[in-house]
Amino acid sequence: MAFEPRTIETRLATMALTAPGFIEQRFREGVKLDREGFEENRLARQQLCGNGHYQMLSILQEDTDFELSVLGEDHFGAVAEIAGLSALGVVAQGRFIEGIVAIFFKYFPPQFPARTFNNEQDARAWLASLRAS
Repeated sequence: MAFEPRTIETRLATMALTAPGFIEQRFREGVKLDREGFEENRLARQQLCGNGHYQMLSILQEDTDFELSVLGEDHFGAVAEIAGLSALGVVAQGRFIEGIVAIFFKYFPPQFPARTFNNEQDARAWLASLRAS
């Protein structure tokens, strides 16, 4: 059976399975991140990959706003996430959002390889290097 890319639109992002085991999460411009939106995205990831392993490229726009409650919960610590998500490359466009991502990972260290980048090309190269090893 040939691979077919699939996309799910959520309130906060476009969630796309672009290759086997590879999800691109592109947050929309001007959205405000909240817990409900993160849960909607988690469910979309589960629909896209089921119980299989996957890497995710997550792209946050410079103008991304968020509710403070988002920083108080480990969105990747659930058993299902630890079992499925094998690596996370975050593209944080802008110093402010880069700092917020750093704070989040400091409070909730991921159980899988995760890095923050300021451009998509470097994030993709890093994720590809993990697939090759």
